[in-house]
Order: sequence, then structure tokens, then C-alpha cells
Amino acid sequence: MAENTSQSDDVHSPDRIADEPLIPYEPLIPFRQSSWPEEHGLYLKLRVFVRNRSPDQIPRVVVITDVEQDYDDLLAIIFLIEMHRMGAIHLEGCIANHYPADRRAWFLRTVLDLFNLPEVPVTEGTKGASDVEAHAPDLFYGLKNKTFEEAGNRRVSPFRNGLDLLNALVQESGTGRPPKQKLTVLLISSLQDISELFDDYKTTDAKDLQAKIHKCVSQGGYKWEDGVLWPEMGMVNNSFNRKAAKNYTRTIQESKIPSDAWSREAAKASALDGKFFKKLFGLGPIGAHLKWMWLRQEFKFYWDSNNDPFMPHLNFGWYLNTRLGLPKGSEKYNEWINGKPPRFRAVYPHIRIIPYDCCAAVGAVGDDFMRAMGVLGSADSLPDYNKTKPCEHRMFGRSPDDLGGINPSQLAKVMETFLHGALLATHKKGEQHIHAKSVEHYTQEFTEEMGEKWDHDSHDPLFIEIKESWKELSKCKAKALDAEDSCDLARRQCERLGGTEVAKVKVKEAEEAKAEADWRVVKAEIELKKVQAKVKEDQESPSGRLRGRYDYKHQKSFTAPYEWLYQKEMGGSSATVDIT
Repeated sequence: MAENTSQSDDVHSPDRIADEPLIPYEPLIPFRQSSWPEEHGLYLKLRVFVRNRSPDQIPRVVVITDVEQDYDDLLAIIFLIEMHRMGAIHLEGCIANHYPADRRAWFLRTVLDLFNLPEVPVTEGTKGASDVEAHAPDLFYGLKNKTFEEAGNRRVSPFRNGLDLLNALVQESGTGRPPKQKLTVLLISSLQDISELFDDYKTTDAKDLQAKIHKCVSQGGYKWEDGVLWPEMGMVNNSFNRKAAKNYTRTIQESKIPSDAWSREAAKASALDGKFFKKLFGLGPIGAHLKWMWLRQEFKFYWDSNNDPFMPHLNFGWYLNTRLGLPKGSEKYNEWINGKPPRFRAVYPHIRIIPYDCCAAVGAVGDDFMRAMGVLGSADSLPDYNKTKPCEHRMFGRSPDDLGGINPSQLAKVMETFLHGALLATHKKGEQHIHAKSVEHYTQEFTEEMGEKWDHDSHDPLFIEIKESWKELSKCKAKALDAEDSCDLARRQCERLGGTEVAKVKVKEAEEAKAEADWRVVKAEIELKKVQAKVKEDQESPSGRLRGRYDYKHQKSFTAPYEWLYQKEMGGSSATVDIT
């Protein structure tokens, strides 16, 4: 059972807590029944569920996260923390990966401290990405919390190696009296860390992993390709390090380690109401940070879709349908898609919260928890591909119409209730550590003059040409990686089929397609260099067309000054620190 939080000022607040007798050391419910009957009812269900679970049924969970890559990682962490507080899981540790992993770990250390969990270890994981520059964090909204980062740095520096923690937790499975539960590994980031753990076990019997790991739960996806479990590379977490993703799916298949994958479709179907999300903003330093980050991340989605879509399909229609949840053809959708695009201030009250990683966090608490909460159907009611036997690898969200047996509206309610409850129960203690109004964020220094120069240049044909050249190269590189994956898959299938002639032909065809894709990359690089030469010449000329200064060798030099654009839209921001 998690530590009792009854000493929290907030959980004794008369407008928060139910008036009912408590079992000693049982965590209190942060919702009063008269004011929040539905939320209070879910907490009562959870309390009964935890009482009826035997100690050896409580999952031991370790999470590997790239917290601050997006705000949904933080939502997943908050959900796990509340499950730990209520005794539904043992949160054994957190591994912050994805470059710069140390800064993510500093942030995460502070988050756990604000929830009064100094004993839960935070470690520094791998760089996460095979191409760090291509998968660098978005420093407009991510890794900008100066206060949290500095507090974490003061607490622990340097951090313990993440793989060491992961190995130690795996080895603890089955030890002690009573024996410790096998480990549940929640993967909501790059799969490099778990892949490296699996590599450490390559020389041992696969049964070692089976005996130590209860389940791997990931945000992402995989598919069956002629008997081979294969990662969906369209899922971002898989694409960070494709080699690691392929090693992960191969190992869990060959070692028969049970797994669940939660896709974007499950998250989109269980999107949270933005009005609910705004309730969190006033709840302590965590709420203050969520507000700061959420507004900026959503502004970037809005601005890019209107002005500079990264891919053609990520246009304003995509934004209205996905981020706002407006059905195509609906009155509001037609009004905004056919008329002048609305201002961000007009659309952000309609934004839905798509909790990609938090869905997977719910799954990590266990099937029995999901069934008790009404999220997961009975074993017999699940689609054939998700029935526990003979299936070892389940998928939730294969398509918008096939979610694998989950109730998306109830999943959303469960996430909303326990995210809200987590902050209600602890935010006053958090305020004692870091006051919400004292939370400072780094912001990019961008003067009005610099902004006006960029605004002028962004419409210049030369500026547009180099941006499009960078996009074309990125697209060609992605297709080359897809072709390489197709080669690997064809070889795996050939190996599985014993090297039949048909399988060998498929390998040859895949290799030819890869050679063609590689040549397209070379051609795109040649074209980019031509455009870079023109930009260089323009920058060196006293009468150059471009008014701003750009590093033509780096794509990010040409990205929009989002903070400047955001401040213009929102009319300024408080609690920021300007840095160069």
C-alpha cells in the first residue's frame, strides 16, 4: 500500500474530502461526494479494488519516458503517481531518456518531489534517437521549465544510469518474502533502453526474461507480417530508433514476453475535454507548468497547420478534425475550413487533449483494474486478436472503428478523474516546495525587429525554396528508412520460411527498392546544396533579398520564431525568463 497522504492540508479541505470512516493508512479521496459524485464513485471503486487485491497482485511498474517531449508524458507520470498513492501499483522507478536525457531527468525528479515521492528513483536513460538532430526536442515548448530543472539539478547530479536501474528491477522479480511481483515495463518513449536490456540477455536463456518481466506496455504499435511481429514505424516512438524498435518486437516475440501496444487511435477516441484540462491549471506548480506548455504546444499545432504543414496532410483540415475533434462536414468545420482561418484565441477553447501516453499508463495498472473501472471488456468479449490465449501481444486501437475491446468514453473519464484527483490531493504540499507563481520558464529572445525580418523573409521565394528543399530531403530519408525496414522484414520472413525461392525473390525486390530510395536521398542532397549556395550568396551580398541572418547549413535556422508569434497572438506572457 502506498504511503498515507492524510497529513496533506489539501486532502483535509472540507470541500474536497468525503466524510466517511477510513481504514488506517488508507489514502483519502480528494473529491467530496456531494460536489463530485461521479469522481467520488470512481475513487470508491478503486479503494474497494485495492482492498480486494492481494499484495502479490500489485504491479511493479517502471516507466521509460521522454518527459517534456510533449505534455502527454507528464499526464502519464501524474496518473502513475496517483495509482501509486492509492496503492494500485508500486512505482518502482522512472528512466528519462531521449537527448538531452539529463535535463529530462532533472525535470522529472522535481515532479516526483512535488508529489512527495522522493524515494522513487529517477535515472538518466539513453539518447533515444539514432539521429539526435532529426529527433531533437522542440525547444519552443519543451524543456523550458527553469525552476523545475534547477531544483532537480540541485537534488541529484549526475544521475544513476537508467540501464543499471532497469537491470536491478528485473533481477528483483521473484526475490524476497513474499516474492516480488514480476516487472511491468511501461514504454512511452524511444525503445532504445529496453532494447539494450534485451541485448544484455541475448547470451542467456529466453526463460530468464519470461520469469522476470510480467508485461511490456507501450505507446505506439506493431503488426503481424506473415508470422513476424513488426513495429509500426508510423508511430513516433518506434521511429526514434528503428533498429531498437525492431529488436524490441523480435525479442518479445521470440522470448514470449506478453505485451500490449496502445496506438494513436485509442488516444484520439478517448480524448479529454479541454474544459477539464483547464481545471488543472490552478492546482499548484504542476498545474502552472501544464498551462504554460499546453498553450504553446497547441499553438504550434495550430500555426503549422495554417502556415507551414510539415507534411501535406497535416493541414488545417487535419487540425480541425484531430486537435479540435470537429467532424468533417460539420457546421463549425465548414465555417472555419471555408472562411478565413480563425485566430488561435478563437479555437483554443475547443481543443481536445489527446492523451497518447496516459492511455498506455492506464494499461500498465492491469487488466483487472481496467475491468473494475469499466474500461476493458471481459476476456470473452475481446476481439479474437486480443484474447489472452493464444495471443501474447495485444493491440488497442488498430483503427478508429476497432479499438480492441476498450470503452473510450470510460477510459477518458478514468483518466480525467485520477489526473484531477492527483493534483487536488497534493498541490498544497507542492506549493510548499515551489510556489506556482514562482515557476519560471526560459523563452527565446526574439525582438520585434527580428520578428519583422523573419516575417518579410518567410514570403520570399528563396526562403520558401530552401525550406521545401529541406522538407524534400527529410521525406526522402524517411522513405529510405522505410525501404531499409522492408529489407529487414523480407530477410526475417525468408529466414522464418527456410529460404524458399519466393522469399528470396522478395528479399531481392526489397533490396532493389532500397537502392532506389538511397539514390533519391543523394539527389535531394545535391538539390539542397544548390539552394544552400544561393542562400549563402544572398547572405553575403550587401543587396541580398533576405533581411535576417540564417545558418543555411541547418534546417532549424529557418523555422518560425514561435515564441514571438505566440506572444503577438496572446498579448504577452508572465512568468518567463528571456535567454539568448
